[in-house]
Amino acid sequence: MHNMNSPNCKRLLLILLAALTCQGTMARKWKVEPINIENEAVRQYLSESNSTFAKQAGRLARPFFDQQRPYRPDQPVGKVLRFSTSQPTARLKVMTFDKKPAKLLLDSLLTVQGGKGTFLLTNLIPGKTYYYQLTSGSKTLLEGAIKAEGQVRMIAIDKGFNIRDLGGWVGQDGKRVRYGWLYRGGSLGGTDKDGNESTLPEADRRELHRIGIRAQLDLRAPTNSGKYVGESSLHSYSLGRTPLSECDFLNKMTDYGAYNQDASVVEDVEWIIDELQKGKPVYFNCRQGADRTGTIAFVLEGLLGCYDHLTPSGANQMAMDYELTGFSQANLVDNNKVDTSHRGADEAYSNRSKLFRQILDLKAADGSELGSVQQKCFHYLAHCKDKRISKDKLEWFVRFMLE
Repeated sequence: MHNMNSPNCKRLLLILLAALTCQGTMARKWKVEPINIENEAVRQYLSESNSTFAKQAGRLARPFFDQQRPYRPDQPVGKVLRFSTSQPTARLKVMTFDKKPAKLLLDSLLTVQGGKGTFLLTNLIPGKTYYYQLTSGSKTLLEGAIKAEGQVRMIAIDKGFNIRDLGGWVGQDGKRVRYGWLYRGGSLGGTDKDGNESTLPEADRRELHRIGIRAQLDLRAPTNSGKYVGESSLHSYSLGRTPLSECDFLNKMTDYGAYNQDASVVEDVEWIIDELQKGKPVYFNCRQGADRTGTIAFVLEGLLGCYDHLTPSGANQMAMDYELTGFSQANLVDNNKVDTSHRGADEAYSNRSKLFRQILDLKAADGSELGSVQQKCFHYLAHCKDKRISKDKLEWFVRFMLE
């Protein structure tokens, strides 16, 4: 538990309380600094892409994704705090308001070497204002406020890749998908055919726990089963457990499940909804966070009505979310046979074995047309012959995830 009674924390709470009751005083004391969390490549993609799930490629294709950049394009922009102190440690506290009492988000003791230190304040939620205070002993080194801007919320951890929040896309009735509840991404560890294991470093596990993930759905098949029998990559097979703490865990989908009209997709979507109803944000992943993960994201976003809202550049939101995986270099992870990170939405649509195409072409059981993709996703989940999700549960999900 964080010590909310410490002098520094009390001081920060008083400052924040004053900010709520007197915004003019706050503006004079701490000018709120805007931070666009989207890196340069993502901002360019969002402004210029016209990608759709259609039979032609968008205007930003493979070369745009594959070019070398001086930063990881699958990670967000943050605020770098730089400080100097003669003390061996410094303490950082970060708080925010969200129409509720002040919430302490971070209370971290930082090690100082050579009298100087840095800390990257990252994984911010768009629309939120964060107040920070850095102290060493009784001395305040830094304090200020930043407001996160942008839409696509990528998650930065050192040894994980292609992790992002599904929040921010526009859904039914023009409402936006809530941040902080659904996360998609790549492997958080695995085991190869010889039983050799890899897992996340402790710092990465702490950060994923800090941002709130409390359930994990691993879409990879058990070792030596499904499509990838014999593959040696440490990212290929599930360990059969989550490396995250205090997390519900599920791993039962075969490698083929996400590419066909299979009850496992419906079962996994229902498990996700059940976890949300428990108040537990969910991380769902496969090896690369591309196709299997992208399929579940497609169904969830389609159910929320995201397909029917285009961006100002004329792109389909769900096609863009699918293609953002190209910034992770995901295809290149332990895979010598693939020389590109690009995942075109047109490729997903053209492959009849994948669920993207099957849902887009879906008709009702009597052969009649289903109007919107939202209706098609609802029909797919509520009328699957082997597994069905109740109408009440699906409607709850839509209400809960849109704000």
